[in-house]
Amino acid sequence: MAFGVLESNAPEQPAGTVFLEDSQDGMHTILVPAPSNSPHDPLNMSKIRKELYFLTLLFGACATGAVGPVLVPAFGIVSQTFQTPLSKVALLNGSLVLGMGVSCFFLAVVSDLWGRRIIFVVTSILLVVTHIWAAVSQGYESLLAARVFQGVAMAPFFSLAGTSCVNDVFFLHQRGRRVGLWNFAIIVSVNIAPVISGYLIVDMGWRWAFWFLAVAFAVGLAMVVFFLPETKWHRDEITSSVVGEEKTDEKAVRAEETPVEIAPLWRKICGVQHLQFASAKELLPGLARSILMLRHPAVVWGCVMWSMTFTWVIVLGAVADQIFGAPPYSLDATQVGLVIGIAPLVGSALGTLISGWMSDLAAHYMSAFNGGLYEPEFRLVVIIPSAITIAIGAFGLGDAIEHAKSTMVCCVHLALINFGVGAGCTGIVTYTNDVCMDRAGSAFGLAMLIKSSFAFGLTFMLNDYYATKGPMVFFSTWGALTLGICLTTVPLYVFGKRIRSWMGRW
Repeated sequence: MAFGVLESNAPEQPAGTVFLEDSQDGMHTILVPAPSNSPHDPLNMSKIRKELYFLTLLFGACATGAVGPVLVPAFGIVSQTFQTPLSKVALLNGSLVLGMGVSCFFLAVVSDLWGRRIIFVVTSILLVVTHIWAAVSQGYESLLAARVFQGVAMAPFFSLAGTSCVNDVFFLHQRGRRVGLWNFAIIVSVNIAPVISGYLIVDMGWRWAFWFLAVAFAVGLAMVVFFLPETKWHRDEITSSVVGEEKTDEKAVRAEETPVEIAPLWRKICGVQHLQFASAKELLPGLARSILMLRHPAVVWGCVMWSMTFTWVIVLGAVADQIFGAPPYSLDATQVGLVIGIAPLVGSALGTLISGWMSDLAAHYMSAFNGGLYEPEFRLVVIIPSAITIAIGAFGLGDAIEHAKSTMVCCVHLALINFGVGAGCTGIVTYTNDVCMDRAGSAFGLAMLIKSSFAFGLTFMLNDYYATKGPMVFFSTWGALTLGICLTTVPLYVFGKRIRSWMGRW
């Protein structure tokens, strides 16, 4: 038993358990998975190519993170423009979230069949087109349709980027920081977008918010074309190879290089010359296999945890104006945007960056003291600070608003909540990445589908529940729910290895 993780009774180690360190001094790191001898293996990409690839993912994640909240400061203006009640205007975001959830689930399966690059190129083009469409829309129905397709196109940067794409290119001991940075890009963008768009909308009008995003996605499209190669690579099994005296992205000794095959011209132009395309007949079975992943307790845990943790971003945004725009605070729209934007921004930034570093550090040292054997459950330690800070922030914020304490006190609690959200999201993704391995994208696609459906339903009741129950009950409810779900991490940590052994490699 290593650090409380119970051993399985099976003679073989379950999927996810690998040798990561070959000495207790932590100076001999084993590359997992072991790169092949092929120069086309994504794990063998040069450091510069890897960083440009990851920068493209971060830029896309940051831009797509702004799509949802960019219109929030203009809800009242859009309502007047199209003579539409606010309840219908709110569906502009609800439909976007729902479209993104369905797309995340569907495209995760498609990417495993036909590769990552094609999906990113097509959806990047769609992001440019739909934002131009939204900017020139002349009616509510047209804008609503544009938002649905925006949600569909956002999916790769919201799901594949932090799961399959990270797993394709980076070794196990590098993934925590990368997932943390990806979470950082999304959550920080979600928090800062309403602040920036608020000033932009006041000065230039709400349509210009979409024009600026269209330009940003055009830049992102160029980055995808030039810096995001196809990274889908078939590996027969997850193996390890020992490298020198410190962590490295290069193997110390390379075996004989495999011959380079000549690919057709169209494949070279599309950048998929080394990809083996699957038959279209495999799509429906692939979708069915993804749904059947819900048999795995770790996948169920990830779906429930992600739904509850990330939904805090939606909860806080939904009631922000209801709280701070009314007495005793009576802040104007710009001030509300600053309160709900700056404090969560600071908390999210610290939470994602610290937890990403902490996740890799825990994996490194806990493996070293476990005879070099790594367990994915070691990643779950970051849920501890997440649960604590969300609980303190939620109950504290309810009390602060109930007793009309200063906005500064409220901001401190908002920062604590978002610190926990950032840390929790990083812990969830890094754990499911290591447990599900090559099917991490499908597992996270399921989580996004469930979270989006949950969030869509919440948009119909959050404001009424707050108005009826008051701040203390409202935030205590969400805080208690989050804390209770976080506590399920304890049995998962203890019995996780046995569960993985029981489920096999499904």
